[in-house]
Amino acid sequence: FGYDKIDSELPPSNQSGEHHPKELKTRKLRRALQALGFDEAISFSFIDISHDNQFELIPEFSGRDPEQAFVALKNPISENEVRMRPTLIPGLLSSLRHNLNHGVRNVRLFETGRIFAKSDEDLPNEREALALIVTGGASEENRAQAQREVDFFDLKGSLEAAVAAMNRGPLRFTTAQVKHLQEGQSARILLADGTTLGSLGRLAEWVSDAYKFRQPVFV
Repeated sequence: FGYDKIDSELPPSNQSGEHHPKELKTRKLRRALQALGFDEAISFSFIDISHDNQFELIPEFSGRDPEQAFVALKNPISENEVRMRPTLIPGLLSSLRHNLNHGVRNVRLFETGRIFAKSDEDLPNEREALALIVTGGASEENRAQAQREVDFFDLKGSLEAAVAAMNRGPLRFTTAQVKHLQEGQSARILLADGTTLGSLGRLAEWVSDAYKFRQPVFV
């Protein structure tokens, strides 16, 4: 008959389209964070190997020894981007550095996206992840200028508000030592059953120095 003679059209349906429940929750998450002054960042899924030992990964995500969980590309598009990201933090730190280099001191960013870990199968494991980063002055209602710097509790409150907007939670927080976070200003994020979801706190000085940050950063 000929492919060129077949019309392109949607199949008939009596029902209107609708969003998947997961997408509806993601929209609620975005709206909640945007209402709190966050902007959404979108980063590449490929990162440099210099990040391999920079961040502590979540065991429930990587599923094995973190040093054995990295996914390398066989044909990378750039010599500096050979890893599939195991965390969203490197992309947000690069975005923060870009803002600070252009004179934007007060920054609130979030990102959702896939992270990757090596598996026993041919394809890597993929998980949806969320990351937040804040630095600079704290925005307060009815004030034209910030009166104080953001702190640990500003970021914790933003995370809890975002989770509540999706009708999830409540979350648990426990003090912890996390490789890329400042000791005494860091915590683990857990579900009610004890499952570790992530970490929260001030970026460690040795990581901040590597990015040449001159003000406290919370991730």
